[in-house]
Amino acid sequence: MNIREIEKKLSRRSYEDIDNELKAFDDPMLVELLDSRSIKVGSTAASLLRRRGKADAVIDAFFSEKIKTKAGKQRVFFFVRVLGRSCPRASDICLALLHDTNHDVVDDALFGLVFLQDIRAIEAIKESIASRAEDTEIHERHLLAIDALKQHDPFIFSPDFHDAGDVWDLDKGRFADRIG
Repeated sequence: MNIREIEKKLSRRSYEDIDNELKAFDDPMLVELLDSRSIKVGSTAASLLRRRGKADAVIDAFFSEKIKTKAGKQRVFFFVRVLGRSCPRASDICLALLHDTNHDVVDDALFGLVFLQDIRAIEAIKESIASRAEDTEIHERHLLAIDALKQHDPFIFSPDFHDAGDVWDLDKGRFADRIG
């Protein structure tokens, strides 16, 4: 069965039904479903892969350019967001996504780079900003990310974010009220 047939069969069903159906799928098929146009099917595939501990398989597929759609790339970033610093190759993923043409994908990448707090990312962000039109929201988000990195304060970039699972290993002395 190909992705479109699976989407057609499952997209109108509940998340629980989709989850039960997809449990029988092997990891490569679930990775392929990350590019699904169906939010329910693609997101459930990502959730199953996370629960199976298959971040490496997802990341390998991403870097092998098997994941091509905006939704697929955002589902790859889901692993970065959920795993934070413990996500294998989190910085590499964010740096790769930084050059995407979709602004939502780029904004996810900026979020990841800011919360990883690696000031070496500033140069890559500056390169990315050079290809963005000024007076656009994504241009402003780049500038905000640079400022957040320079000031070692990721909440400048995302003031409403709360690291409930402490996955970003932030400075608890400075950010205790936003962790846990």
